[in-house]
Amino acid sequence: MHEKIKTFVKHTLGCACPEEVFKYIDCKQNIKLNDDISLNSKINIGNRLLIYVVEADNPDFITINLPLLVHTGKKERDSLRFNRLRLVIATNKIDKIKEIANSVFEAIENRDEKVHLHVIHKKDLSLLLA
Repeated sequence: MHEKIKTFVKHTLGCACPEEVFKYIDCKQNIKLNDDISLNSKINIGNRLLIYVVEADNPDFITINLPLLVHTGKKERDSLRFNRLRLVIATNKIDKIKEIANSVFEAIENRDEKVHLHVIHKKDLSLLLA
């Protein structure tokens, strides 16, 4: 499983983390953030990179919940003293969701340069689920 996660992080997300970071990988599934939001996966890479993965095909979900996802992830990243947060939205409506997510993400005031947004096709999650 660790090799699949490493491949997903390096190739699908384009992470250029040094190899030693991948010596420790922890992946938790189905994490409930609140009544409306559940993460498919929360991944810790080397106690330096935090990754939130959520599936969403509804544009309204993105508009309403993306700011909360960024805020929650950033708060967790900072409390754990990690370097980066990568928020991954997996969808079957890639063009529509990417357009909306990028627009909402750019308008979030409390994000910083160490928070990254990735919108990927759901099929690309197969590395995490296999």
